[in-house]
Amino acid sequence: MRKTAAIVVLAVLACSAAFAQQTTAKDVYVKTVRIARVYAHGLGYRILYLKSTLQYAEIYVPTTWFSFSGGGRANVIWGESAEFPYMAIYWVNGKFDRIVLYLHSNMHDVTWGTLPPGIDLSSQFNVQEPPRDF
Repeated sequence: MRKTAAIVVLAVLACSAAFAQQTTAKDVYVKTVRIARVYAHGLGYRILYLKSTLQYAEIYVPTTWFSFSGGGRANVIWGESAEFPYMAIYWVNGKFDRIVLYLHSNMHDVTWGTLPPGIDLSSQFNVQEPPRDF
């Protein structure tokens, strides 16, 4: 009986050691920025935000960054509370990881804007990562 219990314990320890994951330390940096205005476009979102120097800047978030399967570089969280809209940009080990846009679900909110038709913005939406000047 003791041999059987010892064998079971050793088997459990061996299995847990085989399936143990190695953890690696990651340096994660998150920047949360209040959004002044959001412009929806067929190629993505144009975001206008206020920098720490009290100057407006813009960021373009292309639709190619979004993925419905959850593996994309961008997500949108819709809401109605007072802290909306804002964005959180994540860098992992110094490299851009993802951006999360927290936007008003009511598109009649004053933070939603419209872009004039006929403007070619394809070059602005052709970005690999957001700027780092905040």
